[in-house]
Amino acid sequence: MSSLSDGQSILQILVGREMSSVEFVRDYIQLRFDGPTLTAFTLPVITVNGTSYDIKTPGYRDALCSLIGREVQRTEIQEHEVIRLVFEQNAALEISLRDEDYEGPEAAMFDPENGELWVW
Repeated sequence: MSSLSDGQSILQILVGREMSSVEFVRDYIQLRFDGPTLTAFTLPVITVNGTSYDIKTPGYRDALCSLIGREVQRTEIQEHEVIRLVFEQNAALEISLRDEDYEGPEAAMFDPENGELWVW
């Protein structure tokens, strides 16, 4: 696992990129940004126009897919708390990094397509 400060920097390459697709793979989700891929093993919470959706909320998949084509405005990581992507048009995606929310050994993985792999 790479250090948090380095991970904070690596996610910055998503700023200005649009989310190009969402792939639902059994028990995890892959978010693609025309190259770089963020895999969420701990399923994210999506907030659109002030309404939050988790996997148990009706409309979750629609809310997640509504992020396709939206540009990432900023990224942040709060150690042991959350990975957050803030999109244009009042939307956000949060992957919990809290121990109690982990579904397996990792919460998320980021492949920036530069030969590195980042795991939280």
